[in-house]
Amino acid sequence: MEIILKDINLFGYHGVTDLERISGTEFCINISIVLKSNEQNPIIQLSDTIDYSDVFTLLKVEFAKPEQLLEVLANRIASEIEKKFKLAQSVELSIMKVNAPIAGLNGQVGVKIIKK
Repeated sequence: MEIILKDINLFGYHGVTDLERISGTEFCINISIVLKSNEQNPIIQLSDTIDYSDVFTLLKVEFAKPEQLLEVLANRIASEIEKKFKLAQSVELSIMKVNAPIAGLNGQVGVKIIKK
């Protein structure tokens, strides 16, 4: 079983340029959390799983802390998910910068981390 948060758009002040740290930009985040399987205790109620609204709250709190490198930010968020949610077997997280300040770039750039 996986808990998935897809195409979460947040505004943040992450990056190495002054423009990114002062003006900020849009980011798109995807998170997938594989749950530890427990066949003897099936998921019947919310307490048997990870509440995705709690994951979103954690994401917003961590995302509000500016970082120069998305690699640092992604690792911190994934580590906090693992720490807070003991049912998480693995975490896959991507952070895409929607409007990267790269001349001529028509697309997105970002990072992806998988923690098991």
